[in-house]
Amino acid sequence: MKLGISGLLAVLALTSLLSIATPAPAQTTPSAGTMLAGGLLNPRGLTLGPDGMLYVAESGEGGPDDVVVDGMTFHNGHTGRISKIDPSTGTLTTAAEGLPSNAHDQFGTVGPTDVAFIGDQLYYLQTHGGDDWGFPGEPTGIYSVNPDGTVTLLADIGAFNVANPVADVSGGSQVDIEPGGNPYSMIVRNGAFYVSDGNQNQVMKVTDTGTITRVAELSGHPVSTGITFDPAGGPFYVAELGQEPFNPEDGRVVTVEESSGAIDVVASGFSALTDLGFGPNGQLYALQFAEQATGPAPLAPFSAKVLRVNDDGTMTPVVAGFTFSTAMLFDGAKLYLTSNGLSVLGPGEIWAIDDITAVPPLAEPTATPQATVQATALPPTGGGGDPASGVNNGAMFLAIAVAAVAGIAFAGAWMAGRRLSR
Repeated sequence: MKLGISGLLAVLALTSLLSIATPAPAQTTPSAGTMLAGGLLNPRGLTLGPDGMLYVAESGEGGPDDVVVDGMTFHNGHTGRISKIDPSTGTLTTAAEGLPSNAHDQFGTVGPTDVAFIGDQLYYLQTHGGDDWGFPGEPTGIYSVNPDGTVTLLADIGAFNVANPVADVSGGSQVDIEPGGNPYSMIVRNGAFYVSDGNQNQVMKVTDTGTITRVAELSGHPVSTGITFDPAGGPFYVAELGQEPFNPEDGRVVTVEESSGAIDVVASGFSALTDLGFGPNGQLYALQFAEQATGPAPLAPFSAKVLRVNDDGTMTPVVAGFTFSTAMLFDGAKLYLTSNGLSVLGPGEIWAIDDITAVPPLAEPTATPQATVQATALPPTGGGGDPASGVNNGAMFLAIAVAAVAGIAFAGAWMAGRRLSR
């Protein structure tokens, strides 16, 4: 097992160590929207249930049980949970709790990362589960949530990734490997789940019986994050976080054709994208985690944005001022999104923008060249195998935040003196 830099170069760890005493900038107020709910523990993916409630995956805050992975100590606990929020009142209740949560003192927390429904059945996506991460019998994968709040494994994505590594991993070009991968986002289409993985950099299809196949590989380790599709039809759209130093051109939106695995870049121009969604009139929007910074840290706090994706490959800021936004969800013209999605500056929040079409753009689109990458059609692969966050200062919380959104395993290789890239 090799534990590498998941989504970052070693400079992130270095700048965090050099800048612990740097005071965090003053928080800004988002340019539109109202806070619907707070007090969340590293909120990630969102979905609306058939009961009209908003469901949120929370990665938790680790716990008291230490586990060593490739020489690094993580603090495990069952603090992950699935919460539901009444959109009309903001009242928050718990749908499931006691879920695996994996934390590191410097590199953040991961655990439950997304939620989705098929019919009336709620499912959630777990990252950093299984034996390698100190959670035997609770692997990385998709689980159904039972009416009593317990969960049942549907698909063991961790076992699938170990048995069927992507070409970048099996060929040795990617030395950053998280055991079992780092599935980040899932969406339901035609009764099946489609999952993006930010470490194995792929799109997977998971049937409602738990069979897993690979749709496409996104080579070069772009750190795949949010996934969506146009309800009118067509390909999947996948957001890419990009690599340090998170240049704007590396924050890309790509399409993935299910039938062929072909991948095209359709827009870029803003650093560190974490989600996508279709709003009214078939308009695609992207969510920015944070802007590239000019100081010692790579990303700026309080700079997350909602972006309109334009037909010419540019993106236009529509709403600004959120903090480390990790997910968004449209309900008609209404948009829900996370702020403090990585809760290093305070508890996580869910914000609501009542009508995105009524919000004027903040600026002219940023022009960036469009590019097309080669198709990566892949044959179907086999089945799924066996079934403390806190306030930190300066670049330290930036290192934590970025590490957590892409996966927290990056310090081991830096300590060994190896310079790795995604």
